[in-house]
Amino acid sequence: MKKLAASCCATILFLAVSSGGAAAATKLFGPEKSDNDTLPINIKAVELSYDNKGENLTAKGDVEIEQGSRLLKADFIKINIETKDTEARGNVELNENGDILTCDSFNINLDTQMGHVENAVLFVKQDNLHITGKDIAKLGANTYEIKQGTITTCDSEVPPWRIDAKKIHVTIDGYATVKDSVFRIKKIPVAYLPFALVPVKTTRQSGLLFPEISQSSRKGVELNNSFFWAMSENTDSTIWLDAASKKGLGTGLEYRFRLKEDSWGKVYGYYADESSNYFDDEYRDPLDRKRQRGYLNFEGEHYFNQDAYVKAQGSYITDRQFYDDYRSEVRRTKGVDTDKVSIGSRPYDESLIFFNKNWESCNFLFNTEYYKNLNDSDRSISQPLPQIAFSTLRLPLSTTPLYYQFDTAYDYFYRQEGVKGHRFDAYPKISLPLNRDGWLKLDTEVGVRAVSYQGIKNDDGENDSAIFPTVDSKLSADFVRVFSIDGKIVRKLRHTISPTLFYQYTANDDQDDAPYFDVPEDFYRVHRVGYYLKNRIAGLFNTPTGDYEEDELGYFLIGQSYNIVHPNQGLYTEGDPDKSYSDVFADLRINIARALYFRTKTAYMHSEDRLRYYKALLTWGNQFDEYFDIGYVYEWQRYEGYRARARFKLLRALFAFASLRYNNNRSDKLDSEFGFDYYAQCWGSQLSMETRGASNGRKSETIFNYKFYLRGLGNDPKGSGL
Repeated sequence: MKKLAASCCATILFLAVSSGGAAAATKLFGPEKSDNDTLPINIKAVELSYDNKGENLTAKGDVEIEQGSRLLKADFIKINIETKDTEARGNVELNENGDILTCDSFNINLDTQMGHVENAVLFVKQDNLHITGKDIAKLGANTYEIKQGTITTCDSEVPPWRIDAKKIHVTIDGYATVKDSVFRIKKIPVAYLPFALVPVKTTRQSGLLFPEISQSSRKGVELNNSFFWAMSENTDSTIWLDAASKKGLGTGLEYRFRLKEDSWGKVYGYYADESSNYFDDEYRDPLDRKRQRGYLNFEGEHYFNQDAYVKAQGSYITDRQFYDDYRSEVRRTKGVDTDKVSIGSRPYDESLIFFNKNWESCNFLFNTEYYKNLNDSDRSISQPLPQIAFSTLRLPLSTTPLYYQFDTAYDYFYRQEGVKGHRFDAYPKISLPLNRDGWLKLDTEVGVRAVSYQGIKNDDGENDSAIFPTVDSKLSADFVRVFSIDGKIVRKLRHTISPTLFYQYTANDDQDDAPYFDVPEDFYRVHRVGYYLKNRIAGLFNTPTGDYEEDELGYFLIGQSYNIVHPNQGLYTEGDPDKSYSDVFADLRINIARALYFRTKTAYMHSEDRLRYYKALLTWGNQFDEYFDIGYVYEWQRYEGYRARARFKLLRALFAFASLRYNNNRSDKLDSEFGFDYYAQCWGSQLSMETRGASNGRKSETIFNYKFYLRGLGNDPKGSGL
């Protein structure tokens, strides 16, 4: 009977509160402006009653007041309908979207949102933030003043870290101002904090990041400080201030913005003022370095619609050795190569603006690129400023079995020293694709290329124009067999063998005296035949959802060509000018497991019985942030090097990581880094040792790095940002 009475009284209570201030009642749970405010209020209790005057409503026994994602529970709740003074006692819990306030009791006015809370724990879900207090004054919908309180992001009863404070002023989705506090590790006090500002935000958090400490044989003791600033909903930035006892000061800034999901940009800059003693001692040969050194980078893209977009990136460095000397500082910006040692081996710096527009049957692009050679000063390097191209897809030629395609392009080539000029290129093509039952294909394409050079000022007798025909033909077949496995993981395997014969002809002898700007291989004289053989193995896999998923398991290609006429230019891997047969080229890819991948590419000079080049990569990773990858590169008479990286879990939250990079072109051939990373539920630290070999006139160096971070205080290493 009590439960039946409670159901009836709940309806009466809803009407009474609605008429006297339902909006005020909803403030109990959060800010006035909320998606929940317009939703109905549901009340459950063992017993509901009014006093004789009808001023006070009392709910007893397993009381629940629910509105949308808000839920208030207590053993006893009493509400004055007129004044909106509310009293709750016994196992009180306020929950909204996972943010929870639990306490022994509270007295709060629903209109003013002010009152008193006893023995409370405030939990903010976003950053797993726990705030406790014996005596709490509620100053508003989301504002609290706490005496004798604590703050931590750890779940355990004896947390790994905690801040104990005599007074804490908290604004949810704002900050916690902590006064007269002690920072503890476990129960041990390690630091006194007279004042601290802790972000308590359910969105991105502004705040100081914990400094990174390192000891270097060359730089001395280094302290890297940083601050993350959540400027607005679609903008943020990170500011760095680095100080090294021997090297001097460095400052950095990255500003990020996002206009919409597929339109974004970022600007990153770094400036260092190296001390004169460090500069004179560190660099055996300064090359083009100066004491004041800097780096500026911009990246961004904007989609006008799904068929038109623009991308841009640009970099400026004060000297060619900057990337090698400041690998860690360059690596800070999002989007750069994650391997520190590979940053220092960049052969060139590239800046570009790229615009692309697609239509149903054609494409237009505008591209301008600028390259800076990082190995030496080359004022004769050719820069395409700009490139403009228009091309069509293969389109049917009336009712015939033929297809046509038209490509045209304009390039202006600029260089600081040497020949400059314009190039116009028009290339109409006619093709005849034949297909027999889907397994035998013959595709022949014939074209006439016209190239014209304008604005060339020299006395070297270069031709201003040329017209030359081209032929490209391929004959291929696909042989397929499917094997039924019906295993728990693999249902079927499909093996495809595709032999291909090809013929290529480009009669461009009249291009021999054309000005040399770039290396478009399809411009050069070619007359050859060849073959390649492809093997592909794919599997049909069961998924946890019960669906099927196809994935490649293996791929192998091998081929060679015979030069009927020796090529006069082109890439050296296509065959030496004095040899009729090209290198034997091969490409192998194997997905050994869903997370284990191997690839290798090679070219073999059969006449010399040696490899022209060999590249290999083995990589593995899992969902637990463990990985390894090993890469090896060999180029005959040019380069040999390898890279290895790994990260493995030793204990529940302890990882070991290492990286090696070998380069035989350097006197100190090896760079390395070894370390340990502890990432627990609410804190972490990283300790590593890095050795950097001498290069680019710089002495070798050994660096010890230490990082410490507390999750939820704005310095989570996984980062904030757009």
